[in-house]
Amino acid sequence: MSAADETDLAAIEETELESYWQESTRPLQVLVFLLPLVLFYEVGSVVWQQELATLGLAARRLLNTLFEIFGVFGMHLPALALVAVLLSWHLLERRPWRIRPSGLVVMAAESCIWAAPILVLAAMTGLLGGGVGDTFAEFPAGARATTAIGAGVYEELVFRFVLIALAHGLLVDICGVREQIGNVLAIGFSALVFAAYHRSGVDGQIHVAAVIFFFASGVYLGTLFLGRGLGIAAGAHAIYDLLVLVAFPAMSSGN
Repeated sequence: MSAADETDLAAIEETELESYWQESTRPLQVLVFLLPLVLFYEVGSVVWQQELATLGLAARRLLNTLFEIFGVFGMHLPALALVAVLLSWHLLERRPWRIRPSGLVVMAAESCIWAAPILVLAAMTGLLGGGVGDTFAEFPAGARATTAIGAGVYEELVFRFVLIALAHGLLVDICGVREQIGNVLAIGFSALVFAAYHRSGVDGQIHVAAVIFFFASGVYLGTLFLGRGLGIAAGAHAIYDLLVLVAFPAMSSGN
């Protein structure tokens, strides 16, 4: 291969990378990427209804409560709302109805990569191993997988997509705070709420390591959301939860 051919190939690869970097954050691509996760959770929430009532998913309940305030009821409304928001966003952008199948595969791989730092953080704070996964080990793997995927999608929807957007809009658009400062404050606020939401306590006592983990992971996921979009943030979150709630307990039990 000549030097000119190598230069052209490098330019093509760089263009494709830039294209993927942008495409993977666009609403239609994100919707198609998240749709299997949403469908898995919605089906699992019916199959494992009793187990999920015990395990609980507060972010999903929060969305249901908000709908009920406005007089709208239905167990699948949060999923429909997610689809409606992303489709509406796509329509507003007036982009072609085109997705990149290869990009979906790369998004899955990228999500796995971004999940790794959360595992490192969990290990550093002593929460990896003998923690959450063991607490829920008595529940069927299907129920735990459903919870993990639901947490990945709906917690990112509530704490990153909605909360950061609201905080950013208030700080930057209304109060006139500079963009970078607004982003930092919005991420920090969402991380505080994220840590409080997980009720990081044991026997009525605050578990400092858990508070640190959830706040730091909230900052990390918020930064990931702003940099790589809802799809990658939700994918990384879901993969981490699947490892902790399903994969690691299965390996420790030898199943």
